[in-house]
Amino acid sequence: MVGWHVVGGSRRLLIYGGVFLVVYLALSITVGGGVFESVDVDVFFAVNSWAPATVMDSLMVLLSLYGREVVWGAAIVVLFVFGGEREKRAALTMGLLFMLLIGAGYLAKELVFRTRPYNLLEGVRLLVPVEADSSFPSGHTLIVAGGTVVALLKLRRWQATLLTIEAALVAISRIYVGVHYPTDIIGGALLGVGFALVICSYPRPVDDIYERIPESIKGRGSASLPAEVD
Repeated sequence: MVGWHVVGGSRRLLIYGGVFLVVYLALSITVGGGVFESVDVDVFFAVNSWAPATVMDSLMVLLSLYGREVVWGAAIVVLFVFGGEREKRAALTMGLLFMLLIGAGYLAKELVFRTRPYNLLEGVRLLVPVEADSSFPSGHTLIVAGGTVVALLKLRRWQATLLTIEAALVAISRIYVGVHYPTDIIGGALLGVGFALVICSYPRPVDDIYERIPESIKGRGSASLPAEVD
């Protein structure tokens, strides 16, 4: 049994994706106009100063530095090598989605430039190296949110649960370490989810790639991952 799946066909996913992208566009306009600046700053400092000089600092730094490329890159490899057809298709979808999201994130940052909080505010605890690009939207959240949608739509419940929890922690860590405002995280999530839903609404490219994979590779690992337990 596949858990936590969005019920509905390709058209419904496409509509949902379009809604998320429209909301992202609206948020980008408000962020550019400084509409939520006061609340944004208050929430930022609440998270950034939550548990200073504790083990939480080290955990959040690890999540911020390695929770995107390392964890999700490893997830794609593990799912494809050791998983069955479901996991292999999910891994291919994630790989294709991440390539598109990298380009989308770069363009989004060029269209709406926002100064990083540590360059604008006093008293920010910066726990990771400085970054020169736009604060909005969060590129880390963009990737992990998109990957989470694929996991929820295509993987088993336990797999999707683990990846969803990790993605949420990565998103929070980007505020905690001082490099993003909360609305940067929301923007990255909206954009990532929107693109992911649109991509998942049209699975043919992934299906074509999967069908070209040799049967000897498709058959590997089909029984290596634990089955769903209900």
